[in-house]
Amino acid sequence: MSEKAIIFPGQGAQYPQMGLSLYRNFPKAKKVFNLVDRVSGIKVSEAMFGGDPFRLQDTSVQQLAILAVSLAAYEQLKGKTGNIKFLSGLSLGEYSCLYAAGVLPLEDIVILVKNRGRAMQEAAEINPSSMFAVIGAKKQELEAKAQDLDFYIANINAPSQIVISVKKENKNDLKFNLEKEGLRVVELKVSGGFHSPFMEPARKKLEDVVCRLKFSDAEIPIVSNVTASPHSESSQIKDNLLKQLVSPVLWMDSVKYMAEKGINYFYETGPSKVLKGLLRKIDKSLKVINIEKKEDLENINKEEYGF
Repeated sequence: MSEKAIIFPGQGAQYPQMGLSLYRNFPKAKKVFNLVDRVSGIKVSEAMFGGDPFRLQDTSVQQLAILAVSLAAYEQLKGKTGNIKFLSGLSLGEYSCLYAAGVLPLEDIVILVKNRGRAMQEAAEINPSSMFAVIGAKKQELEAKAQDLDFYIANINAPSQIVISVKKENKNDLKFNLEKEGLRVVELKVSGGFHSPFMEPARKKLEDVVCRLKFSDAEIPIVSNVTASPHSESSQIKDNLLKQLVSPVLWMDSVKYMAEKGINYFYETGPSKVLKGLLRKIDKSLKVINIEKKEDLENINKEEYGF
């Protein structure tokens, strides 16, 4: 018997015209897109469906767009999965969990994510910084180098895929030093060094927004990026969302925790297949079904049960 979890992607999963299949084919999904546009005051749907990749480069628009696609897909998925034991999401994806777990209404999540994106953008301007994916390094290796080379570990995504945050003025020297040791270093297309102390101004700004919103306890436990363990209490969920901005994302540990608790079936709900690729690197035995388009929803039974 399959034990199931729903996982939501974060920034980096976006691409032009994502979500268009959902928008065109499902009234509930279209309602999600329209609500995100209305509450945010930003033409998020136009940015996605217009086909111009530059519209999705702004952090605020990017985050709202991924949220919209993820929750539009979730609206069509819910009720088709049977019992879900855990929810989790990579970085921004943890905010999608708030809706699926009944912690906040969609309107409040849109307000929260809009403010998060804006606060992160402003923090990146205060602390000019960047991120690198380091391929081939172990966590312990990078931890040993972090202080001397002046960087922060930001995401532990898979056994050999770790993301680090660094001051922009130091990024070229850091890349040279890491590549000199045989590591593959790829700069990410993001506006700042997220999940690190560079984002402390964003944490302070978002704390004011979080305190004004009424959080409920989670109906389904959310496995946090910060602790790699499940939480249902509203106070702990609030705390984790704020800590997540300045702390490493423990995605690999989160997936391992769920697998150890018997989860062998994951619905990746939202754009792209980034999480599916990471889960394969963490544990090849885990089954991942992507829910992003009309045909994905039509094929759930075929994927899961073979008919």
